[in-house]
Amino acid sequence: MAAIQEDNRKSGNARHLVRDAVQTMILEGQKKPGTKLTQPSLAKQFGVAQGVVREALLELQSLGLVESIDNRGMFVTGMSMEKLLESWDVREMHEGLIARLCCDHITRAQIQELRAMAEKIFLLGDEGNLDEMGKLDRKWHHALLEVSGNSMLKRLADNYRVLGKVVRANRDPRAVWSEHMSILDAVEQGDSEQAEFRMRQHIRAGRLAIEKQIIEGSFVPQWVQGD
Repeated sequence: MAAIQEDNRKSGNARHLVRDAVQTMILEGQKKPGTKLTQPSLAKQFGVAQGVVREALLELQSLGLVESIDNRGMFVTGMSMEKLLESWDVREMHEGLIARLCCDHITRAQIQELRAMAEKIFLLGDEGNLDEMGKLDRKWHHALLEVSGNSMLKRLADNYRVLGKVVRANRDPRAVWSEHMSILDAVEQGDSEQAEFRMRQHIRAGRLAIEKQIIEGSFVPQWVQGD
């Protein structure tokens, strides 16, 4: 709480800190589906004004993590498998466009950095260090988002990036590495159609892996630390 109060005085960023803290509590299971989130109690917990909490909850509502029920207040929503798979459908479309846009913006140095990251992702997966592999994989995709230069895509990506933190596709690290490199090959060559196609294939493969786990009954949402 003190950290949020201090940061609020320094940067006025309390809303984002409250949002992230409540988001973490929801995804870690500290706040169960159906739990009522009251502005006075959260404001007291984080040492901020109720208006700050209200704005943070509205952002979480846009992410699908909380819902407003008329005359009753804000409640934590359930993490449905349908919602999870829908987020992958949206992600496929968005990241395909991101890869296409990168063809016009990426530099040779950025390509080299992304290739090095892809190699590291493979090594982490090959070693069985899946948490670190997941963190770096998300950074790899986020790096492409930054290269795309599209501010609207950056805002829209928040929705599926949040839900992506509770899944682990458990795919073969070598297959992931091959797909990452194939995407970068197309981007480096400036082939926007192939870059988009390969990225969409890559995201679709992740979705299919999650869907297979759900069908087999082996899927368990897992909070993955890091961005």
